[in-house]
Amino acid sequence: MSALRPVLAAVLLNTLALAAEIRGSRGQKLVPSAPAEHHAAFAAFIQRHGRTYKQGSEEYQRRFDLFSARLEKAAVLNARPGKLWTAGATKHADFSEEELSRLRGWSGSASPRRGGAGKSLRSGIALAQEDALPDEVTSWNNLSVLQKVRDQGGCGSCWAVATSTVLDSHGEIYKSPQASFAAQNILDCTPNPRKCGGSGGCQGATVELAMNQVMTNGVLTEDQDAYVGSDMKCKKSLLQISGAGLGDNTENSNDFSSEGQRHAASSDEGLKFGMTGWERLPENKYIPLMRAVAEHGPVGVSVDASPWSLYMGGVFDGCGKDAVINHAVTLVGYGKDTAKYWLIQNSWGGDWGESGRIRLLRREQDETDHCGKDDQPLEGTGCEGGPASVKVCGQCGILYDNVVPYFKKL
Repeated sequence: MSALRPVLAAVLLNTLALAAEIRGSRGQKLVPSAPAEHHAAFAAFIQRHGRTYKQGSEEYQRRFDLFSARLEKAAVLNARPGKLWTAGATKHADFSEEELSRLRGWSGSASPRRGGAGKSLRSGIALAQEDALPDEVTSWNNLSVLQKVRDQGGCGSCWAVATSTVLDSHGEIYKSPQASFAAQNILDCTPNPRKCGGSGGCQGATVELAMNQVMTNGVLTEDQDAYVGSDMKCKKSLLQISGAGLGDNTENSNDFSSEGQRHAASSDEGLKFGMTGWERLPENKYIPLMRAVAEHGPVGVSVDASPWSLYMGGVFDGCGKDAVINHAVTLVGYGKDTAKYWLIQNSWGGDWGESGRIRLLRREQDETDHCGKDDQPLEGTGCEGGPASVKVCGQCGILYDNVVPYFKKL
């Protein structure tokens, strides 16, 4: 026990130094005098990531202070006994907390069981649990659409990018006649009247709303509406341009918080490219999520990405039981290394994490033993008029809110 005291003391001192920032004469945030090697590291960081801070300026000092504080925190994290992942100065090490919040952008999905929610339907995946599941799922790694990791930029569009990535993946798996599903078109054209996950566009929405929009009214391809990472005027689909009738999209006024499948109507545009429906999986359940990614394909998942900014590689176990769900990403598989993990493709570019991906700790008992609360659902997972708190389970709340589309081969 006594041998751990120096380590614990160092952790405490570094944590206090990071949290209790010293303010300079102009109000900028400073950290205690940084080690000399931090200056060299920051110079290399600036060159590597193309930053244009002028040395000696207030902005340069502010960015250096943020960078230095993250290096200190990374050193503390890397000194942990039995660590499963490595921390470091990632591409966002000089970002302010406000900028990191915008990077996560997405404010989550609709909270469960609120007034006016969508229809409560039986979950097909939840009921089909007879077949044994494989120990690992890696086959989707070979999909061509997953070879290039997208970068959402400064727009809070992760909900649209994740939806696009999932749909592109299923389109390739099930040989859809539509070549791609444009994230920009999803971003600009998805209505969000109840402000679920934000106020829409770069200010946030949900994967559920996006899936229903695409299934009902269709979506342009990437060639027709390339991603620019900012709010643009909605480009009408080719169907709308031709003057043809649109499917009924009135369900978009709901938050789709109930679990279960939504089936495409005969008038819905999704049927033309093979999309027969989508499903919100049973919340906080382990096996249905495994089964969805193993038997159907990549899944849109919601997570608390607040602690991810220092992630360099390994199996991430840095989330506590309480979590604010604030980011949408794509689950592409699962496996086992030093520990069991979920394999996540993020939307922060291929130069973040493990070539754009992160492995989250996965345990069978997570749906019972790793559960906490999201006490900020209006910021993290809520629609207007929602509950004050929701239950979230799994590492970074990964079991809480997950969505999979259904395609048929054409």
